[in-house]
Amino acid sequence: MIKHKWTWHSAALGMILLLSVMLNFYKLAEEGYGNLYYSSAVKSMLGSWHNFFFNSFDSKGFISIDKPPAGFWIQAVSAHIFGFNGWSLFFPQALAGVLSTAVLYHLVARVFGKGTGLLAALFLTVTPIVVASDRTNEVDSLLMLVILAAAWATMKAAEVGRLRWLLGAAALIGIGFNIKMMEAFLILPAFLFLYYYGSKMNLKQKCVHMVCAAAVLAVVSMSWAIVVDMTPADQRPYVGSTTDNSMVDLAVGYNGINRLFSKKLRHLGNIQVMAADKKDQTSQPNLYQHSNETGNSINAAFTPIGSEIGRPGFLRLFRTPHLNGQLSWFLPSILFSVLSLFWGNGRREFFGRKRLSVLFWCSWVMVMFLIFSMANEFSSYYMVILAPGIAALAAIGWKNMWIQWQKGGVRSWILPLSLLCTAAYDLSVIWSYHTFRWLSFIVGAFLLVAITGLVLNWKTARRSFSILAFTGIVAVTLTAPAAWAMTPILYGGDSAYPYAGPELEFSRAHDFLPSNGKLEHFLKTKYQGRGYLVGTANARAGAPIYIDTGLPVMSMGGFIGTDPALTITKLENLSQKGEIHYFLAPSSPIEGQNSAVYSWLNKHCHVVPPRDWQEPATSKDYKNWNLYEYKAK
Repeated sequence: MIKHKWTWHSAALGMILLLSVMLNFYKLAEEGYGNLYYSSAVKSMLGSWHNFFFNSFDSKGFISIDKPPAGFWIQAVSAHIFGFNGWSLFFPQALAGVLSTAVLYHLVARVFGKGTGLLAALFLTVTPIVVASDRTNEVDSLLMLVILAAAWATMKAAEVGRLRWLLGAAALIGIGFNIKMMEAFLILPAFLFLYYYGSKMNLKQKCVHMVCAAAVLAVVSMSWAIVVDMTPADQRPYVGSTTDNSMVDLAVGYNGINRLFSKKLRHLGNIQVMAADKKDQTSQPNLYQHSNETGNSINAAFTPIGSEIGRPGFLRLFRTPHLNGQLSWFLPSILFSVLSLFWGNGRREFFGRKRLSVLFWCSWVMVMFLIFSMANEFSSYYMVILAPGIAALAAIGWKNMWIQWQKGGVRSWILPLSLLCTAAYDLSVIWSYHTFRWLSFIVGAFLLVAITGLVLNWKTARRSFSILAFTGIVAVTLTAPAAWAMTPILYGGDSAYPYAGPELEFSRAHDFLPSNGKLEHFLKTKYQGRGYLVGTANARAGAPIYIDTGLPVMSMGGFIGTDPALTITKLENLSQKGEIHYFLAPSSPIEGQNSAVYSWLNKHCHVVPPRDWQEPATSKDYKNWNLYEYKAK
């Protein structure tokens, strides 16, 4: 029997994984249902295989959600095992976060040593946006795990020259596409670079292998979308967040090109949508609300937290208040890491095993950094996919700078310069939050310890001072992000937009209408046991009702209410057959593609008196909404 030799590295890795478990799972059951849009889809999946396969938002398969199904299939399995509740929906992502830490450790340690792997794993563990995402039902953490597994397969393929490893990596990326669509492809440049320069095969063999991998990638990526599009439209849900009922269009448009180039559209092809200015925000009531219950003015100029991404530009991740605290803490050190890693290296050393790995992580970070810096539309938690590259490159760089410091010479001064710039950046971010300014004194204290240790080590070359300095450096690097990572636990996460930061103490993004017990009771007493309980203008109004009652709810216009999923002919047929009697819709006139639907409601339905269905606790949220009742003539 082979016995595993436990070392301090094993104990340290165990402690880091335990920390990841605590950050991801502690108080997880108190986070509610997360994003109700996706929670509703999982609930509908549990009702039938048809809904499960087609990713239906509602139990009768009227419309699908705006993401592919692979991640939600995993959530559905979890909900089937543990029961439908918030914890079971969050469990796959929380577990994926822990596993991602372990995989990143292995990827870095196999090339740069266990100590560097531990540092990379620790950096990823305390990255605030990773923790926030791990604690919700958004599927970005699952995508991160799949992409890291694909990175391992690609490294293996480059080392051994076996096609099966490259095909496995392509298949994993294809699975990632079926989790988050085009976002999974952001890693492709780094993977291609690693295999092309890392493999020792000749050019012809490399090209053949990459063509085969591209074929596997295309088949795995598009298989589900093509099956959906080939299914007759009347036998499947309408594809949500599209104007032409096409899953391929959803992947390439709404979840692809539109994210990069659209300046105002949050929904491909929509005429009237939520945009950045106040006029657009009020065009559809109660879609985005931001309240500061305590009256504190801390960073109040955004709505909602996690959705404000600032203007495109190379400094966006540094200067935008609600992005810089998510994962930018390590970015200043990366600039110095790259300098220390490549300064003075010749071509032969440049393409050595370690340098190729560094270039792989640099490609990972550079491509995604450029995309998120210049893209016109994304949410802060999308940056989870960028976090492993930053953590790996920061860890590799800090170790290399430390070695250079101990050797002396001109390059040794990169370390203290990096330390000072990292601390200065961290302090600048912390200082903008009045309630967190106490943290700046802790960072300053650790900075003093690190500098003292560096000076004493430089003068005496004693190991004790070396340990003191390196401990101070790690503490300076980790203090601020670790504090940010704790905020989802301390204050509760944001169900609509995974986010970490002091804002959570005062603010929430109410992306959905709140539950209205009186409305739900009214509808259930009128429900005849067939058809739809109610039709709602959008999923943000319908999801809470469906979660609470479990009865069929039709989201007539998809997520934000502008999908042309419901025609007048279909609406009339359903109403005349008694399949739907009630509609919850905004009271103000609606323009755009669905204006005819609202005109029909006002012409053929009467408004139910608010006293019959509104309750005092939520009357403010529903004041701009009407409940319409259809009665056949």
